[in-house]
Amino acid sequence: MAEKLFTEFPPVTTEQWDAVIIKDLKGADYEKKLVWKTHEGFPVRPYYRAENLPDIKSLGEMPGQFPFVRGIKTDNNWLTRQDICLCQGIEKANAEALDILNKGVESLGFVLGEKKDLSEAEMEALLKGICIPAVEINFRKCCPKHSAETLKSFLAVVRKQGVKPEEVRASFDFSPLHRLTVKGSFCEDKAFGFLSNAVKAVADFPKIKVINVQAYDFNDAGSSLVQELAFGVAIGNEYIAKLTERGFTAEEVARRIKFTFGISSNYFMEIAKFRAGRVIWANIVRAWGVESDCACKMHVHAVTSQWNQTVYDAYVNMLRGTTETMSAAIAGVDSIEVLPFDQVFRAPGEFSNRIARNVQSILKEESHFNKIIDPAGGSYYIEELTQSIIDASWKLFKDVEEKGGYTEAFKAGFVQEQVKAVSDKKDKAARPCWAPTSSRTSSRKPATRSPKRSSPAGLDAATPRVVAATRRWPSRLALTAAPSRLRPCAWPPTATTASRWPSC
Repeated sequence: MAEKLFTEFPPVTTEQWDAVIIKDLKGADYEKKLVWKTHEGFPVRPYYRAENLPDIKSLGEMPGQFPFVRGIKTDNNWLTRQDICLCQGIEKANAEALDILNKGVESLGFVLGEKKDLSEAEMEALLKGICIPAVEINFRKCCPKHSAETLKSFLAVVRKQGVKPEEVRASFDFSPLHRLTVKGSFCEDKAFGFLSNAVKAVADFPKIKVINVQAYDFNDAGSSLVQELAFGVAIGNEYIAKLTERGFTAEEVARRIKFTFGISSNYFMEIAKFRAGRVIWANIVRAWGVESDCACKMHVHAVTSQWNQTVYDAYVNMLRGTTETMSAAIAGVDSIEVLPFDQVFRAPGEFSNRIARNVQSILKEESHFNKIIDPAGGSYYIEELTQSIIDASWKLFKDVEEKGGYTEAFKAGFVQEQVKAVSDKKDKAARPCWAPTSSRTSSRKPATRSPKRSSPAGLDAATPRVVAATRRWPSRLALTAAPSRLRPCAWPPTATTASRWPSC
């Protein structure tokens, strides 16, 4: 019946579609009117067809297979996360944690803030009544130097409660390069020394991450998706490089890394970003000689964007947060945090926190987003966006490596220049016609952009340009489940290698 139905409609070629479109444009320029010139550096056509996808080899891959374009798991169960500030006191933080665990939260984030470390007694009080195997526990704003005691206290409490090491799911966001990004400098030798100690401390706990790549910094500074992704994986690669110099294997380091990405309101592009990120990171880790597919997986925590939140019509932030959460959920991230709609101008209360939690509850319990794995897979548009982001991000990542890696590229001002160029374009596009500029003043109402958006200070730092030689990276990425072993200085072409990548 289906075959007879489709024979009723003759096939329509791309040329025929374009002819109709050009006729309807009535003389207007096709490229200017319908082709989207993105901040990511590549154009997006008004429509795509099957003929656009012949070179994308990952279309036949399954979720959980290298290079994980369709996800690192064989399900789409992500964790609902909410962060709690310890500034209110240990007992109040524990009470709030127990309360929100009964309201749908599956991942707790404790923000250390001014409380730089926790003693064993304080940690025990903080985790009182919490079933550790049933909850992911995360600690934010961890300084490798001052928060080492917090890590020791957590492990001591876990052992004291008799929890099996493989049942503990936790993370500590030790991230020396985060300070470089937002402050412009960091104590390199000491920072990586403390990071080495953290990796050693959790050697018996396979599911504890102690290295955090805070790519969210770039999103919060107004970068493009490609920049956020490329600079994020460059930071992850830098951690592998620095810690392997200290005696660790690349696999040991890769298993301890967790990425934190922002989610912008660019709905379809964000879905493609997370899919592309998994492919790029899997290839980077494989390039270090890591043969275990499990170690090549990119573990992602996604946070809705603060960059686009407004204080003048705050309820709009609910809509933005909802669509952003949908993008991350469809893309298959591991956990999501929805920022309360009012957090840019006041301390969130019970109402705004409940709304933020319920966004994810609705997507799971009513929309059933967690029941389908990679629902965007096979879409001509999403697959083409994924490939375009892979191409652009891989090129930018190699540019960073050619400058000596992330640290040297940042000191040279390359990262700041790249982000500022895009951020300025976004600011200009977001400014209404009545908004004041540097050449005039206005008494009309201000723009709806949040004045509290935090722009990383390090991204504005003026630093001398340094160019250093570094390891060579392949110009092609493995996009199939059975790739040849990827080496830093060579890429042997095989039948399973994607042909879209330019040759060396």
